[in-house]
Amino acid sequence: MRTILTVVVLLVLAANACAGGTLVLASTMSPYDTGLWTELLPVFERQYGCKVLLYSVPTGKALKLLADGNADVAVVHDRPAEDAALKAGYGSGAWDLMYNDFVLVGPPANPAGVDTGSADAKAALKLIADSKTRFYSRADMSGTHQKETALWRAAGIDPIDAGWYLETGLGTVKVLAKANQDGAYTLTDRATWLAYRKDYANLTILCQRDPLMLNFIRVIPGTPAKYPQINYGLAKKFVRFITSPEVQQMIKVSGVDKYGEPLYIPDAKVQP
Repeated sequence: MRTILTVVVLLVLAANACAGGTLVLASTMSPYDTGLWTELLPVFERQYGCKVLLYSVPTGKALKLLADGNADVAVVHDRPAEDAALKAGYGSGAWDLMYNDFVLVGPPANPAGVDTGSADAKAALKLIADSKTRFYSRADMSGTHQKETALWRAAGIDPIDAGWYLETGLGTVKVLAKANQDGAYTLTDRATWLAYRKDYANLTILCQRDPLMLNFIRVIPGTPAKYPQINYGLAKKFVRFITSPEVQQMIKVSGVDKYGEPLYIPDAKVQP
């Protein structure tokens, strides 16, 4: 009898703990890699008495989870792909959340001769291509990969199949580790660089602050009419939570104490 009562009590406690249900969040990887979700998601769970099931994946995969009805909400950073998903009806709206920028990093010896005093990303990539210096790409349909592809295109260069260009299929942290080991150039978002730069003594920022390198992140809840199985009510609460003035302030200061600058700049303009 005691065993049965214990089981009943545990079931009741579990039910109460998840009284608000479970939110399935498909998110680009950097908010997890940099610790931002570790700060914010427990606050959301406590506030709404729910649990968050987080899929930290490249943006392309996050949007696929949304498109398949396997995520309630997505946090992503590939504007053309986001707009295509919205047009196809996979998302019920999109809200600006935050932004940072990308930086080009490489060996301090800078074998391609990138002008470190210039913010011209296209010129930097042309020098890398002309010198045939090794460049590592994520090549995984992530937002970072799509931005890198757009920058090569803007520079008028197609690096695919070039001997100096390696498609790794790895996430940013692993690509940075590989570039650090092999003396290669690569592209990373600033937040991930700030969080991990201490581990990569053989890398330094060589090009930054080009407006083409801005990195805008949005939050997109699923479409209940298309996917009735999703927890749309909790998804709406998450969008409202993450774009609220209080949480935007948390984003504004996240990382400042550790790195001297924020990981992201809050960018919410309206709430649902």
